[in-house]
Amino acid sequence: MEPGPGLLEVRRHGAVVTLTGEVDLNTSDLLRSELALACAAGDGDVVVDLTDLAFIGSSGLHVLIETATVLGQRRLVLLGGGWAAYVVNLLGLTLRYPNMVLEG
Repeated sequence: MEPGPGLLEVRRHGAVVTLTGEVDLNTSDLLRSELALACAAGDGDVVVDLTDLAFIGSSGLHVLIETATVLGQRRLVLLGGGWAAYVVNLLGLTLRYPNMVLEG
């Protein structure tokens, strides 16, 4: 079932987080808490599947930046293309945060 406008569905399995819907000011805290759990799930990469994400706003991007910073040498791997990958590339986040990696 697709979430309605302004809603975010998050599925987490260990260090893999799958997002469906929209990440905005209203849903970024949910993303933050799920990514914190994913970071604590192990000492390897944290993977965020953006394939079914329709929108990510500045608050969601801030959560990704926070997560990349917390991970240190570990990687934050962003899967999928679409809007989120476009914005991450547009802002050059993978250049500023070398442990943030886009895989399409």
